[in-house]
Amino acid sequence: MKLESQTILIVSNEPWGDVWYSKHNWAYELSKKNKVFFINPPTNWKLSNLWGLKINISSYTESLQILKYQNILPYTRFSILYKLNNFLVSKRIKRWLQKNGLNNYIFWTFDPYRFSNPKLLSPLFSIYFIADKYQTKKEHDLINNVDYFISVSAELTKELPINNSLILSHGISMSEFDVEEDVELKDYVLYVGNIDYRIDHELIKKMLLKFKDQQFLFIGQLLGRYNNQTFKEIFIENKFPNVIYKPPIHFKKLKNYIAKAKVCIAPMLLEVNGNNINHHKLLQYMALGKPILVPQFIDYQNNKLVYTYNNHDEGIEQLVKILNEEENYFIVEERIKFAKQFTYENLIKKVEQFLTESTN
Repeated sequence: MKLESQTILIVSNEPWGDVWYSKHNWAYELSKKNKVFFINPPTNWKLSNLWGLKINISSYTESLQILKYQNILPYTRFSILYKLNNFLVSKRIKRWLQKNGLNNYIFWTFDPYRFSNPKLLSPLFSIYFIADKYQTKKEHDLINNVDYFISVSAELTKELPINNSLILSHGISMSEFDVEEDVELKDYVLYVGNIDYRIDHELIKKMLLKFKDQQFLFIGQLLGRYNNQTFKEIFIENKFPNVIYKPPIHFKKLKNYIAKAKVCIAPMLLEVNGNNINHHKLLQYMALGKPILVPQFIDYQNNKLVYTYNNHDEGIEQLVKILNEEENYFIVEERIKFAKQFTYENLIKKVEQFLTESTN
């Protein structure tokens, strides 16, 4: 099965914008040889939605279009209303596709909370791409109605009722290996990504206190300003002069900041559900050969290209080592070589092979 000259509906639980996750990258890469409709999460419900489904289309590129819609019925925990809304929305989107001459398309979802019965859209076939840990009833409903499963880690599928799935690492675009422009800062410790309850604020604070003369740059969304005093001290109250915070920039510009970093970090809390697997940002760091400091992720066990720690003391010790010892050029090249295994061109070939073998 070739993923070329196809029409692909990609359902995302994150809207299209400057912040890109796996679903945005897959949509962009697949659109190079296919027609892709990226289906945004629904807009906020209002009473007038009861009178019909409005669909708005905008273009990112000629072959990548963003489809926006709203639920006809309000979101509810009552399964009857949820299923009815799912039925109505699916049928009307199908009608819109047919009206626009689109009768043969692939359904590819990252979102277990919507379109739990893709058969209502009558696709050629359906794919559920698992990039996060959900374990909800709606996800199980979706699993019962999907043809193929792909996951970024075996850790995410081991408790799901799935017999056959393709385990596929996060991907990296070939464009991420080449820096396009200079940035005004340099020689900082860098973190890119959401800044929320999933990162280890206590470890970050210890690093900031230990390395008072070292700049730390954080680029990402401040999400859920929850009741965590350390989070507030660092990112709200600005108590640490060696912290530089930048709000999200376009995903394709992050590499310019990664290129100027001394070291890149991903201080994730492993006890948070689904947080102990590989993370997309690691490949972005690898693509430019940067030293990387992370906790011991399951998917990076025995990987000598990253610096790992099992507790805060080890994390501090590793950062001391990275900042004070010059790396061998060989390991920089090995990181870049490692990342190139996971270009989207290579991953798409694996998906094509999986679809072909699963169909036969």
